[in-house]
Amino acid sequence: MSARRRSPSSAHPALVVVLLMLLSTVSACATIPDSGPVVSGRLVDSDPREGLVQFGGESPGLGDSPVDIVAGFLRNAAGFGDDHQQARSFLTSTRRLTWQPEYSVKIYPSQYSLKIREVVPKPVKKPTPAPTASTTTRTRAAVEDGEETVKVEVTTAITAKIDGFGRYTAAKPGETTTAKFVLVRTGSEWRIKALADGILIVENDFGVTFRPFPVYFGDPTGRFLVPDLHWLPGTQDESRAPELPTALVRALLKGPPEWLSGAVISGAPDRTGMAVAAVVVDQDVATVDLTEQVKMANAWHRQLLVSQLQATLAPLRISSVQITVRRVALDVPSGAVGTGGESDPSQPTVRPVVDPRVDNRPVLIDKKGRLARLANSKLELVRDVDALSGSGVNRPAVSSDSSTYAALNADRSRLLLQLPGAKVVRPVRAKALTAPSFDPQGWAWTAPGAGGEFVYAAGADAETGAVKVTAPWLKGLDVVSMRLSRDGTRAAFVVRSQGVAHLFLAGVVRDALGRPLSLNQPIGLFPDLKTVKDVAWVEEDQVVVLGHRTGFAGTRPWVVQIGGTVQSGGETDTEPESITAGNGAASLIAGTGKGIEVRSGALWDTVAAGRWPAFPG
Repeated sequence: MSARRRSPSSAHPALVVVLLMLLSTVSACATIPDSGPVVSGRLVDSDPREGLVQFGGESPGLGDSPVDIVAGFLRNAAGFGDDHQQARSFLTSTRRLTWQPEYSVKIYPSQYSLKIREVVPKPVKKPTPAPTASTTTRTRAAVEDGEETVKVEVTTAITAKIDGFGRYTAAKPGETTTAKFVLVRTGSEWRIKALADGILIVENDFGVTFRPFPVYFGDPTGRFLVPDLHWLPGTQDESRAPELPTALVRALLKGPPEWLSGAVISGAPDRTGMAVAAVVVDQDVATVDLTEQVKMANAWHRQLLVSQLQATLAPLRISSVQITVRRVALDVPSGAVGTGGESDPSQPTVRPVVDPRVDNRPVLIDKKGRLARLANSKLELVRDVDALSGSGVNRPAVSSDSSTYAALNADRSRLLLQLPGAKVVRPVRAKALTAPSFDPQGWAWTAPGAGGEFVYAAGADAETGAVKVTAPWLKGLDVVSMRLSRDGTRAAFVVRSQGVAHLFLAGVVRDALGRPLSLNQPIGLFPDLKTVKDVAWVEEDQVVVLGHRTGFAGTRPWVVQIGGTVQSGGETDTEPESITAGNGAASLIAGTGKGIEVRSGALWDTVAAGRWPAFPG
């Protein structure tokens, strides 16, 4: 079953529900079956619904100028308590009813970046009315339709944007935005009559108010759940924020973003919607009432849908999900979820994996050219893989189940695969191949360095061979590194184009047997990346990029949240040539010409001799 997608015109209700209804909270300044697959979401370091801060908290002052009114509105628009009532007090009585703050969010770096000015009206050729006491108080005011109006513009640099879906896009270097306001004199005071929907919010306030919430979809096998991040205002007390579960369920029912189309699936059939306005949460149990379309789902897809809902709502401290159809329980079998779309009640429940973990022993090439694994800062040689040792073999890799090892030959013209004790397989021959990467199905991926419109995926035996996975968008790009996600649904690329570095993510489309077919048109992340050497997966929603970022000295690791922010991984002691990560950002390991460096807080320590460390996958 393919995942459902809707046009952007239907995107806003999920965020509308959260922002318009959310948060009466003001702090300082979502017979019924009890079986079926249930999955826990990833543990979080802190409660993602910490109390919202009501920023500003001020009302228009007597005698405030138009610039003062706009500045006060911007300060108060950052607070989400009581449906932005404080910010709406700066608008006219008509506009405050129709203004939609949820339409978009633009994030700016600091208050100092705001430039607020009145716009001088152009000279009017026709005769103007004689000045009155009120009009002479504002030399830049104009009289239109009997109203005294003033135009104000706000210009600022921006760092990111949140669309009506709650999806985050980093701004391009130097990107700015201009917001235009028309104010009208109401009695003796100024109020905003006209402005665009949406809000501007300073970066610090955004960090306090908004949280990234993963909405989960399944990989086509049902083995894994794949996140799509949505940034929404968070709050601590579920009883005060019932709109959060509702918004997340609506986002799930809308389907995945375009770049993941065909790479992930949903258990919800097309056109499935919510039968009631809100998800009902009683203590830690959420009841989701859906429309009749959900009955079209077979047993396997019903189980998958329960797993999706459970993982999506788990960060809200919801431990159980119950599905009803017009308040009547939906039958969800309790058998195992299998790859054939069937449910076997005789088997124990299989829980799709959220954020799959990897073996904490990376592979590397030691100083004698042998394939080894790093365990507790000590090297252990890999036995029975002699074909992957010596003679300049480089860029090693190991499958997630440690059954297959891979590497490149000295000039990177051959991909070498070997199961311990078996003969080496050479399924790919091309120029300047990238370091191999395994997906959970056992395919080893590599890309020709330049000029191709495809990448390779190879099996570990001679009969399987290699397939060309089409990716027309790669034409003209030099691929520096490519890594497959641990759920097999996404490929991360770092490339160069005309001297400029880019980070791309593309969805992996497969046939019914799991054979890779194509890579979707990608999304771009990390727009201020200048140069790049390597990329690796950190967690389900993070990659680490080894490169040079605008405004920072030298090459270092950067942890990039998919659909979110970028954080420094610290500066290594020696110029790194490769990067890898195990389970989380604390597990970063860099390869340098002088040894293997392990991250220790903000510092890095050399722990072993060798090159090109790579965790499984």
